[in-house]
Amino acid sequence: MKALLLDTIGELVGRKVVVLFAVLTVVLLLGVWGTWEIRQDISPEAGQGGDADLERLLEPWVATAFSKITSVFIFFAVLASAGLMPRLVERGRVEFYLSKPFSRTQLLLGKLLSIWLVYGVVAFAGVLAVYAVTAVVHGVFDISILLLFAIYAIDFLVWVSVVVLAGVLSGSTSWAIMAAFGLWLAQWLLSAREFVTQLTGSKAAHYVLEAFYYISPKTDELGDVAVSLAVKQPVDSWLPLGSALVFSVVMSCLAVWVFRRRDY
Repeated sequence: MKALLLDTIGELVGRKVVVLFAVLTVVLLLGVWGTWEIRQDISPEAGQGGDADLERLLEPWVATAFSKITSVFIFFAVLASAGLMPRLVERGRVEFYLSKPFSRTQLLLGKLLSIWLVYGVVAFAGVLAVYAVTAVVHGVFDISILLLFAIYAIDFLVWVSVVVLAGVLSGSTSWAIMAAFGLWLAQWLLSAREFVTQLTGSKAAHYVLEAFYYISPKTDELGDVAVSLAVKQPVDSWLPLGSALVFSVVMSCLAVWVFRRRDY
């Protein structure tokens, strides 16, 4: 695992991915710093609890904003890491890895977890830096924001498991990216399943769409769970979290199954 982790870090540095996240972080930091004057304009004038009231007002907005910002960082992390598994299984390179004293299951899962950990740390480090500046500028720091990041770590695991499976199946970075796009498109269509059912008037379509909805990871709704936890509000449903975890495990197991049966 340590060797795979170091290998993934080497690929991260060698492909200049850190620069991408650094630029994105700096742009967002400048944007947050630029909102200082806006805060001064809307800040209540002298009065008891003025700043405290403003901070309470801003907290839900900040949590929602950072839900979107974290999604953007995850999007770039998925794109940046999509080619790592296809590169591992390419001819000449895969033989090198398979010659090492660990099983194919350990190799696949070790690489998957290394991608999730290394690229997740880089992405969340950028988000945390932006949040730290936001907390200083607007005085809205709340330790509960870590719950939001924890939920999005699971969200990132969903996407990593999908691109790793697609990478093992196809050996192509393009197909790995298309698999991630296909999952996003499928979730978008399933979010409109009631409209589709009404449009078709088919009970069979209703049951099929409902079945796919319950087994899909529902990453958009996972974001709603993250925001609710961050602002200390009740979670409407834990189904998105449960389905995301199950989906990640299933995709990872399928990737292991395919990898173990491929003739390299």
